[in-house]
Amino acid sequence: MSTTQNLPLIAGQRAGKPIRCITKLEPVFQRLQQAARRNHYWATIAVKELNALTTGVLGKNNVYVRPGKSRTKNSNELYYVFLPGLKATVVRWPDDQFCITELNLDDNYFRATEQYADRTRMGLYRAHKDQDQKSWRAESVPNGKILQQSGRLIAVADARYRHASAAAADTVPRAMELLGIGAAHSSVNGADLHFTPGRKALGGLVCYNPLAVTRSRGSAVLLAKSMADARDIEGVTWVADHGGSAVLTQAMQILATKGITLEKHTVYLYKPRTSPANALRLAHQLKVRLNERFADTGYSMRGALSQYSVAGLRLDNEDDPYSKSYHSRVLLNGAQKVAAPAGVLAAVIGGQVGIAVAGIATVISGAGLLQDLGKGAVERFGYRFKR
Repeated sequence: MSTTQNLPLIAGQRAGKPIRCITKLEPVFQRLQQAARRNHYWATIAVKELNALTTGVLGKNNVYVRPGKSRTKNSNELYYVFLPGLKATVVRWPDDQFCITELNLDDNYFRATEQYADRTRMGLYRAHKDQDQKSWRAESVPNGKILQQSGRLIAVADARYRHASAAAADTVPRAMELLGIGAAHSSVNGADLHFTPGRKALGGLVCYNPLAVTRSRGSAVLLAKSMADARDIEGVTWVADHGGSAVLTQAMQILATKGITLEKHTVYLYKPRTSPANALRLAHQLKVRLNERFADTGYSMRGALSQYSVAGLRLDNEDDPYSKSYHSRVLLNGAQKVAAPAGVLAAVIGGQVGIAVAGIATVISGAGLLQDLGKGAVERFGYRFKR
């Protein structure tokens, strides 16, 4: 039977908690270290974060306990560490040492940041239009650093695209329209894109808490590094598109825990599939520049309620430009947007409560609103895996 004393020691030789791994994983960890010494971006982050376990697991935003499976058969504490391209299973022994028992790497991990890798790897890309100005192309940025340009736009895409160029074509123009950036600007400057591979969108009604979305954790570690590296660039704007809100919110949580602030940056959420309230609280912690309009939640009742739940925090924050008059307009606009869904809800509820809800829906609905709702429905149901 293996004990902590006869397993390879990979970190904590001089200080902190000893970190070991089972014998068959030692060659894998050695290869990670070798790749890190060659400046392999993902490996560098992985080795650094795994070594950070010497200070324990508290405050580590990429360390999680799986509900219902927090201990091994021997009652040792069980943790999962999510990093770019890999997941590590870590056991905490009774003597307060840690042992890595599993290290699952994505296929082609060690070539994932090579210059000629394909367009499906996780991370940062430069997005620009082709010469014909009709299509978008995305090129990988191996070091994960955004273009050092004042006013740079970074779109954080959802995980539902086959490759980064498809994500750029769908996400970047929408972000530019949201910010009022013209075609001339996009032709000359382009934008940056943070890409998370995956066939399914992130977040949603079942997993609305952004900090509980597991598929975006490794990507969030990379995004947090990009954000930290860019903190001195003036006027950077991060726009999370749909489920990209999970990645951005998790990245913001990592930065907040590390005490990093982004006073020169701005954050927006476009139709987030996770709670905008969580992101707003973190935006205050990071001291980002906020406009009155922080998130466009579209026709999502849950999104509107999430925003309303933090209205008081915004009004009480002297650095937040959110005002009572703007809040009143948002409240009315939000009520109009949810009118038709409320009517549907009323039909489901039935009884006196249903009649009351239906009455409210009828009062604040109108022909123009129903037309807008129709357009919103088309967009919502057309939101699918992009080719």
